[in-house]
Amino acid sequence: MDLKEILNQRLDILEENHVICKRVADFSRIAVERILEEKPETVEDKAAMFITHLAMAGQRVLDGVEEHPLDDTLLLGIKKEPVYQRAVELKDELLKETDIPFPETEGDFLIVHLCNLLL
Repeated sequence: MDLKEILNQRLDILEENHVICKRVADFSRIAVERILEEKPETVEDKAAMFITHLAMAGQRVLDGVEEHPLDDTLLLGIKKEPVYQRAVELKDELLKETDIPFPETEGDFLIVHLCNLLL
């Protein structure tokens, strides 16, 4: 099984168990495609962590659950990463694929996971 199948299977499980809705699952599947286009050699654990966080974040937004903001020190450290700017761009590209209104806090967490994925 290749990484795309593994990630989509993870999303299927989350959707089938009603952890995420179809809307979030469909958006997350688009993100799987984009992530694997961006970095085909992505490590499975990093990709799985990102896709799971993305899906859960989307569901939190739809459910009206607010995430606590990132620690300022952690956020400043992430901004120093060499892949930070690309992570921001990729987050913005991904979020253009959905009408789910991700708040800044969720966007910051996505950037952290994208930095991890891109390193």
